[in-house]
Amino acid sequence: MDDYLILDNIKTYFPVYKGLIRKKQVGIVKAVDGVSLSLRKGEILGLVGESGCGKTTLSRTIMQLQPATAGRVLLDGKNLCELSSSKMKAERINVQMIFQDPYASLNPRMTVYSTLSEAIATRYPNLGRRDMLERVSTLMKTIGLNPSQMKKYPHEFSGGQRQRIAIARALAPEPKLIIADEPVSALDVSIQSQILNLLLRLTKEMNLTMIFISHDLSVVKYISDRIAVMYLGKIVEMGDAETLMENPLHYYTKALNSAVPVPDPDIERSRCRIVLQGDPPSPIKPPKGCAFAYRSPLPHTQEEAEQEGHLKEVRPGHWVEVHPATVDDYRQYA
Repeated sequence: MDDYLILDNIKTYFPVYKGLIRKKQVGIVKAVDGVSLSLRKGEILGLVGESGCGKTTLSRTIMQLQPATAGRVLLDGKNLCELSSSKMKAERINVQMIFQDPYASLNPRMTVYSTLSEAIATRYPNLGRRDMLERVSTLMKTIGLNPSQMKKYPHEFSGGQRQRIAIARALAPEPKLIIADEPVSALDVSIQSQILNLLLRLTKEMNLTMIFISHDLSVVKYISDRIAVMYLGKIVEMGDAETLMENPLHYYTKALNSAVPVPDPDIERSRCRIVLQGDPPSPIKPPKGCAFAYRSPLPHTQEEAEQEGHLKEVRPGHWVEVHPATVDDYRQYA
Protein backbone atom coordinates (compact mmCIF):
# COMPACT_ATOMS: atom_id res chain seq x y z
CA MET A 1 0.00 0.00 0.00
CA ASP A 2 1.14 3.51 -0.79
CA ASP A 3 1.77 6.09 1.93
CA TYR A 4 -1.16 8.50 2.03
CA LEU A 5 0.21 10.79 4.75
CA ILE A 6 3.89 11.57 5.31
CA LEU A 7 5.21 13.79 8.09
CA ASP A 8 8.77 14.85 7.36
CA ASN A 9 10.67 16.30 10.35
CA ILE A 10 7.71 18.35 11.60
CA LYS A 11 8.55 21.05 14.15
CA THR A 12 5.92 23.28 15.77
CA TYR A 13 7.32 25.90 18.14
CA PHE A 14 5.56 28.61 20.14
CA PRO A 15 7.36 31.78 21.26
CA VAL A 16 7.16 32.76 24.95
CA TYR A 17 6.88 36.48 25.66
CA LYS A 18 7.37 38.57 28.78
CA GLY A 19 5.87 42.00 29.50
CA LEU A 20 2.51 43.63 28.75
CA ILE A 21 3.47 46.67 26.68
CA ARG A 22 6.93 45.90 25.38
CA LYS A 23 6.72 42.22 24.76
CA LYS A 24 10.08 40.50 24.74
CA GLN A 25 10.59 36.93 23.63
CA VAL A 26 12.19 35.00 26.47
CA GLY A 27 11.91 31.43 25.24
CA ILE A 28 10.41 28.87 22.87
CA VAL A 29 8.05 25.98 23.59
CA LYS A 30 9.01 23.06 21.37
CA ALA A 31 5.59 21.41 21.32
CA VAL A 32 6.50 19.17 18.37
CA ASP A 33 10.21 18.70 17.81
CA GLY A 34 11.14 16.77 14.68
CA VAL A 35 8.39 14.17 14.15
CA SER A 36 8.65 11.94 11.08
CA LEU A 37 6.19 9.15 10.30
CA SER A 38 3.94 7.86 7.54
CA LEU A 39 0.50 6.30 7.18
CA ARG A 40 -0.61 3.90 4.50
CA LYS A 41 -4.08 4.05 2.99
CA GLY A 42 -6.62 2.27 5.18
CA GLU A 43 -4.27 2.15 8.19
CA ILE A 44 -5.05 3.23 11.76
CA LEU A 45 -2.09 4.75 13.61
CA GLY A 46 -2.41 5.14 17.37
CA LEU A 47 -0.66 8.16 18.84
CA VAL A 48 -0.14 7.77 22.58
CA GLY A 49 1.58 9.74 25.33
CA GLU A 50 0.86 11.62 28.54
CA SER A 51 -0.77 15.06 28.61
CA GLY A 52 1.44 17.81 27.21
CA CYS A 53 3.57 15.58 24.99
CA GLY A 54 2.40 17.30 21.78
CA LYS A 55 -0.21 14.90 20.40
CA THR A 56 -2.94 17.49 19.81
CA THR A 57 -0.48 20.09 18.49
CA LEU A 58 0.75 17.54 15.95
CA SER A 59 -2.83 16.85 14.82
CA ARG A 60 -3.54 20.58 14.47
CA THR A 61 -0.34 20.95 12.44
CA ILE A 62 -1.41 18.17 10.09
CA MET A 63 -4.69 20.03 9.46
CA GLN A 64 -2.78 23.35 9.19
CA LEU A 65 -4.88 24.84 11.98
CA GLN A 66 -1.46 25.52 13.49
CA PRO A 67 1.30 26.27 10.95
CA ALA A 68 4.45 24.19 11.20
CA THR A 69 7.68 25.96 12.12
CA ALA A 70 9.60 23.55 9.90
CA GLY A 71 9.09 20.32 7.99
CA ARG A 72 6.56 19.00 5.49
CA VAL A 73 3.06 17.50 5.70
CA LEU A 74 2.50 15.46 2.54
CA LEU A 75 -1.11 14.40 1.99
CA ASP A 76 -1.45 12.18 -1.06
CA GLY A 77 1.66 13.86 -2.49
CA LYS A 78 0.61 17.48 -1.74
CA ASN A 79 2.66 19.54 0.71
CA LEU A 80 -0.02 21.17 2.88
CA CYS A 81 2.52 23.55 4.42
CA GLU A 82 2.94 25.30 1.07
CA LEU A 83 -0.77 25.78 0.26
CA SER A 84 -2.47 29.16 0.47
CA SER A 85 -5.42 29.66 2.84
CA SER A 86 -7.99 29.23 0.06
CA LYS A 87 -6.34 26.08 -1.33
CA MET A 88 -5.94 24.64 2.16
CA LYS A 89 -9.63 25.26 2.86
CA ALA A 90 -10.51 23.18 -0.20
CA GLU A 91 -7.98 20.47 0.73
CA ARG A 92 -9.23 20.29 4.32
CA ILE A 93 -12.37 18.51 3.07
CA ASN A 94 -10.16 15.42 2.78
CA VAL A 95 -8.98 15.68 6.41
CA GLN A 96 -11.57 15.77 9.17
CA MET A 97 -11.28 15.75 12.96
CA ILE A 98 -13.27 14.13 15.78
CA PHE A 99 -12.84 16.01 19.06
CA GLN A 100 -12.77 14.83 22.66
CA ASP A 101 -15.90 16.61 23.90
CA PRO A 102 -18.80 16.22 21.44
CA TYR A 103 -21.03 18.67 23.30
CA ALA A 104 -18.45 21.43 23.01
CA SER A 105 -17.71 20.66 19.36
CA LEU A 106 -21.36 20.70 18.22
CA ASN A 107 -23.26 23.96 17.78
CA PRO A 108 -26.09 23.87 20.40
CA ARG A 109 -28.28 26.09 18.19
CA MET A 110 -28.15 23.77 15.19
CA THR A 111 -30.20 20.62 14.72
CA VAL A 112 -28.54 17.39 13.66
CA TYR A 113 -29.88 17.93 10.14
CA SER A 114 -28.40 21.44 9.96
CA THR A 115 -25.03 20.21 11.30
CA LEU A 116 -24.73 17.31 8.87
CA SER A 117 -26.16 19.09 5.84
CA GLU A 118 -23.71 21.95 6.34
CA ALA A 119 -20.82 19.47 6.34
CA ILE A 120 -22.17 17.60 3.28
CA ALA A 121 -22.51 20.91 1.41
CA THR A 122 -18.74 21.46 1.62
CA ARG A 123 -18.33 18.52 -0.78
CA TYR A 124 -21.62 18.87 -2.68
CA PRO A 125 -22.60 22.58 -2.65
CA ASN A 126 -25.34 22.22 -5.31
CA LEU A 127 -27.18 19.28 -3.77
CA GLY A 128 -31.00 19.53 -3.85
CA ARG A 129 -33.15 19.37 -0.72
CA ARG A 130 -34.44 15.85 -1.41
CA ASP A 131 -30.97 14.47 -2.12
CA MET A 132 -29.61 16.25 0.96
CA LEU A 133 -32.32 14.72 3.15
CA GLU A 134 -31.49 11.27 1.77
CA ARG A 135 -27.77 11.71 2.44
CA VAL A 136 -28.39 12.88 6.02
CA SER A 137 -30.72 9.92 6.63
CA THR A 138 -28.14 7.47 5.26
CA LEU A 139 -25.40 9.04 7.36
CA MET A 140 -27.47 8.74 10.54
CA LYS A 141 -28.20 5.07 9.84
CA THR A 142 -24.49 4.51 9.24
CA ILE A 143 -23.53 5.77 12.70
CA GLY A 144 -26.39 3.94 14.44
CA LEU A 145 -28.99 6.69 14.97
CA ASN A 146 -32.60 6.85 13.79
CA PRO A 147 -33.11 9.39 10.97
CA SER A 148 -36.32 10.52 12.72
CA GLN A 149 -34.04 12.25 15.28
CA MET A 150 -32.46 14.62 12.75
CA LYS A 151 -34.60 17.58 13.87
CA LYS A 152 -33.34 17.33 17.45
CA TYR A 153 -30.64 19.49 19.06
CA PRO A 154 -27.39 18.23 20.67
CA HIS A 155 -28.67 18.65 24.26
CA GLU A 156 -31.43 16.12 23.54
CA PHE A 157 -28.92 13.30 23.06
CA SER A 158 -26.75 11.31 25.44
CA GLY A 159 -22.94 11.66 25.43
CA GLY A 160 -22.45 8.56 23.31
CA GLN A 161 -25.10 9.68 20.81
CA ARG A 162 -23.52 13.13 20.56
CA GLN A 163 -20.17 11.52 19.77
CA ARG A 164 -21.87 9.50 17.02
CA ILE A 165 -23.19 12.77 15.59
CA ALA A 166 -19.68 14.24 15.74
CA ILE A 167 -18.40 11.17 13.87
CA ALA A 168 -21.14 11.58 11.27
CA ARG A 169 -20.18 15.22 10.78
CA ALA A 170 -16.55 14.19 10.21
CA LEU A 171 -17.66 11.58 7.64
CA ALA A 172 -20.13 13.89 5.86
CA PRO A 173 -17.60 15.53 3.43
CA GLU A 174 -16.32 12.01 2.53
CA PRO A 175 -12.75 12.55 3.77
CA LYS A 176 -9.83 10.18 3.26
CA LEU A 177 -8.09 10.92 6.58
CA ILE A 178 -9.74 11.12 10.01
CA ILE A 179 -7.92 12.48 13.08
CA ALA A 180 -9.66 11.29 16.26
CA ASP A 181 -8.38 13.30 19.24
CA GLU A 182 -9.27 11.26 22.35
CA PRO A 183 -12.82 10.60 21.08
CA VAL A 184 -13.78 8.16 23.86
CA SER A 185 -12.05 9.58 26.95
CA ALA A 186 -15.18 11.52 28.04
CA LEU A 187 -17.46 8.46 27.73
CA ASP A 188 -18.38 5.57 30.02
CA VAL A 189 -16.43 2.35 29.48
CA SER A 190 -19.41 0.49 27.99
CA ILE A 191 -20.05 3.33 25.53
CA GLN A 192 -16.33 3.54 24.72
CA SER A 193 -16.38 0.00 23.30
CA GLN A 194 -19.39 0.83 21.10
CA ILE A 195 -17.70 3.92 19.67
CA LEU A 196 -14.41 2.05 19.10
CA ASN A 197 -16.21 -0.76 17.27
CA LEU A 198 -18.09 1.83 15.21
CA LEU A 199 -14.82 3.53 14.19
CA LEU A 200 -13.26 0.17 13.30
CA ARG A 201 -16.24 -0.77 11.14
CA LEU A 202 -16.34 2.60 9.37
CA THR A 203 -12.61 2.61 8.57
CA LYS A 204 -12.92 -0.79 6.91
CA GLU A 205 -16.14 -0.08 5.05
CA MET A 206 -15.06 3.36 3.81
CA ASN A 207 -11.34 2.59 3.42
CA LEU A 208 -10.43 5.48 5.74
CA THR A 209 -6.99 6.32 7.05
CA MET A 210 -7.02 7.33 10.72
CA ILE A 211 -4.82 8.81 13.42
CA PHE A 212 -6.26 7.82 16.79
CA ILE A 213 -4.93 9.96 19.66
CA SER A 214 -5.18 8.82 23.27
CA HIS A 215 -3.29 8.60 26.56
CA ASP A 216 -4.76 5.11 27.18
CA LEU A 217 -2.48 2.46 25.69
CA SER A 218 -5.08 -0.33 26.03
CA VAL A 219 -7.61 1.63 23.94
CA VAL A 220 -4.95 2.47 21.35
CA LYS A 221 -3.91 -1.18 21.10
CA TYR A 222 -7.50 -2.30 20.50
CA ILE A 223 -8.13 -0.03 17.52
CA SER A 224 -4.68 0.55 15.97
CA ASP A 225 -2.60 -1.28 13.40
CA ARG A 226 0.53 0.59 14.51
CA ILE A 227 1.37 2.69 17.54
CA ALA A 228 3.63 5.73 17.86
CA VAL A 229 4.64 6.79 21.40
CA MET A 230 5.33 10.51 21.97
CA TYR A 231 7.32 12.09 24.76
CA LEU A 232 7.94 15.84 25.01
CA GLY A 233 7.37 16.53 21.32
CA LYS A 234 9.26 13.54 19.91
CA ILE A 235 8.47 10.00 18.79
CA VAL A 236 10.39 7.66 21.10
CA GLU A 237 9.05 4.33 19.84
CA MET A 238 6.93 3.16 16.92
CA GLY A 239 5.86 -0.21 15.61
CA ASP A 240 2.92 -2.56 15.15
CA ALA A 241 0.45 -2.60 18.04
CA GLU A 242 1.05 -6.18 19.17
CA THR A 243 4.84 -5.79 19.28
CA LEU A 244 4.71 -2.57 21.30
CA MET A 245 2.38 -4.14 23.85
CA GLU A 246 4.17 -7.48 24.11
CA ASN A 247 7.80 -6.41 23.79
CA PRO A 248 8.36 -2.64 24.21
CA LEU A 249 11.98 -1.49 24.18
CA HIS A 250 11.86 2.13 25.35
CA TYR A 251 11.48 2.49 29.10
CA TYR A 252 8.75 5.10 28.71
CA THR A 253 6.67 2.66 26.64
CA LYS A 254 7.26 0.01 29.29
CA ALA A 255 5.97 2.40 31.96
CA LEU A 256 2.82 3.16 29.94
CA ASN A 257 2.32 -0.54 29.31
CA SER A 258 2.63 -1.42 33.00
CA ALA A 259 -0.16 1.06 33.82
CA VAL A 260 -2.66 -0.89 31.70
CA PRO A 261 -4.81 -3.02 34.07
CA VAL A 262 -5.12 -6.78 33.56
CA PRO A 263 -8.62 -8.28 34.06
CA ASP A 264 -7.22 -11.31 35.93
CA PRO A 265 -6.96 -10.31 39.66
CA ASP A 266 -4.23 -12.88 40.41
CA ILE A 267 -2.00 -11.61 37.61
CA GLU A 268 -2.81 -8.00 38.48
CA ARG A 269 -1.70 -8.42 42.11
CA SER A 270 1.59 -10.05 41.12
CA ARG A 271 2.54 -7.48 38.46
CA CYS A 272 5.49 -5.19 38.96
CA ARG A 273 4.51 -1.65 38.02
CA ILE A 274 7.01 0.84 36.66
CA VAL A 275 6.71 4.21 38.39
CA LEU A 276 8.63 7.01 36.69
CA GLN A 277 10.63 9.47 38.75
CA GLY A 278 9.45 13.08 38.99
CA ASP A 279 7.44 15.05 36.44
CA PRO A 280 8.05 15.63 32.73
CA PRO A 281 10.56 18.45 32.19
CA SER A 282 9.40 21.87 31.04
CA PRO A 283 9.16 22.18 27.24
CA ILE A 284 10.38 25.79 27.64
CA LYS A 285 13.63 24.71 29.30
CA PRO A 286 14.16 21.05 28.41
CA PRO A 287 17.24 19.33 29.85
CA LYS A 288 20.36 19.00 27.78
CA GLY A 289 20.49 15.77 25.81
CA CYS A 290 17.77 13.15 26.35
CA ALA A 291 14.60 14.61 27.91
CA PHE A 292 13.61 11.23 29.39
CA ALA A 293 16.98 10.37 30.93
CA TYR A 294 16.23 12.26 34.16
CA ARG A 295 13.10 10.16 34.82
CA SER A 296 14.52 6.80 33.82
CA PRO A 297 15.49 4.27 36.53
CA LEU A 298 18.06 2.68 34.22
CA PRO A 299 21.63 3.27 35.47
CA HIS A 300 23.39 6.01 33.51
CA THR A 301 25.97 8.70 34.05
CA GLN A 302 25.48 12.46 33.75
CA GLU A 303 27.57 12.37 30.59
CA GLU A 304 25.30 9.70 29.09
CA ALA A 305 22.17 11.67 30.07
CA GLU A 306 23.45 14.67 28.11
CA GLN A 307 23.83 12.61 24.94
CA GLU A 308 21.14 12.96 22.26
CA GLY A 309 19.16 9.82 21.48
CA HIS A 310 18.51 8.82 17.88
CA LEU A 311 15.53 7.03 16.36
CA LYS A 312 16.62 3.74 14.84
CA GLU A 313 14.87 0.81 13.16
CA VAL A 314 16.00 -2.04 15.42
CA ARG A 315 13.68 -4.61 13.85
CA PRO A 316 11.70 -4.47 10.59
CA GLY A 317 9.04 -1.81 11.17
CA HIS A 318 10.02 -1.28 14.83
CA TRP A 319 11.66 2.08 15.59
CA VAL A 320 12.98 3.19 18.96
CA GLU A 321 14.95 6.16 20.27
CA VAL A 322 18.24 4.53 21.20
CA HIS A 323 19.94 5.99 24.30
CA PRO A 324 21.76 4.40 27.27
CA ALA A 325 19.16 5.81 29.70
CA THR A 326 16.08 4.71 27.77
CA VAL A 327 16.77 1.24 26.34
CA ASP A 328 17.96 -1.74 28.42
CA ASP A 329 20.05 -3.37 25.71
CA TYR A 330 21.45 -0.08 24.48
CA ARG A 331 24.70 -1.43 23.05
CA GLN A 332 22.83 -4.11 21.12
CA TYR A 333 20.97 -1.42 19.16
CA ALA A 334 23.44 1.50 19.24
